[in-house]
Amino acid sequence: MLNLSKAPLIDAQKIAKRIGELGKQIGGEYDFDIIVGAMTGSFIFVADLCRAMPRKKTQVKFIKASSYGDSTESSHKVKVSGLDNAKIEGARLLLVDDILDTGHTMQALVKELSAMGAKEIRTCVFLDKPERREVPIKADYVGFEIPNAFVVGYGLDFADEYRTFPDVWTLEEKQ
Repeated sequence: MLNLSKAPLIDAQKIAKRIGELGKQIGGEYDFDIIVGAMTGSFIFVADLCRAMPRKKTQVKFIKASSYGDSTESSHKVKVSGLDNAKIEGARLLLVDDILDTGHTMQALVKELSAMGAKEIRTCVFLDKPERREVPIKADYVGFEIPNAFVVGYGLDFADEYRTFPDVWTLEEKQ
């Protein structure tokens, strides 16, 4: 049985502060045309990140990427859907995801968007778990680097639960 940790790994105040910094950094460095959020885990992060960026005319699109299902381990089989009618060709994209761990999902999304003719793709993740990386990929922008733990909250879930928590928590095996 899995239980929440006794305290959050990252509290809501730290999250808000970091996203404000990240929004200003990205907005000042990268002139993108479309923000592409990887659903479902990134929806809260995408919304907060957009509000933290300097105002500009841009599109926000969502792509569905899934590799976990109801497990705490990735299947490494990334299912990608959405963006069927999006005009990606020639666009500069900011690809936003909730977490970069093994790298398989991010790699699959970058490959898919590149095949659609994106002019440039930069990546942004809320959480980065570099010790879990199985493919050579790094995010251009990172909210927080975290240890190898299964986390929930702030959009991240386990079996579609915990997404609405404002903090990030770890799930731990009950002893």
